[in-house]
Amino acid sequence: MSSISVAAITKKSPATAMGTSSFRHGPQEMISKGARFGLWIDGQRMRNQDLAVARDLTLLGASVMVIGQDLPEDAGDLVVQLPRAPADWQFLIDIIPAQLAAEHLAGLAGVDCDSFRYCSYIVEDEYGLMPEKSGIPKLGN
Repeated sequence: MSSISVAAITKKSPATAMGTSSFRHGPQEMISKGARFGLWIDGQRMRNQDLAVARDLTLLGASVMVIGQDLPEDAGDLVVQLPRAPADWQFLIDIIPAQLAAEHLAGLAGVDCDSFRYCSYIVEDEYGLMPEKSGIPKLGN
């Protein structure tokens, strides 16, 4: 499972990604009515477990999008059916629907999804978040 980064890209909102097992044994207390989740359902590995998590999230009032191959139509609020692909190559097509949605929603929100607010495209050192020219001195070595 992965918390979809569409929100992070389109509105610069917090988002994270993690496996379903990590989520089940971790931050599940953050589930609330209206929370949004995106799950990428693998064609073979942990499929039934991930579909059960999608079902439970829906029952708890969350909005759930699932992306994968041969998914049940009622697997989530939005079910994105992907074309068949060899299992070892599914990762190549999994992200395409989310990337297209993020770009479209960013345009609607007037947000440039191709730019960062704080981070440069190339991180050149291991100090803080702002570039050195911001006037904040580096601490220690």
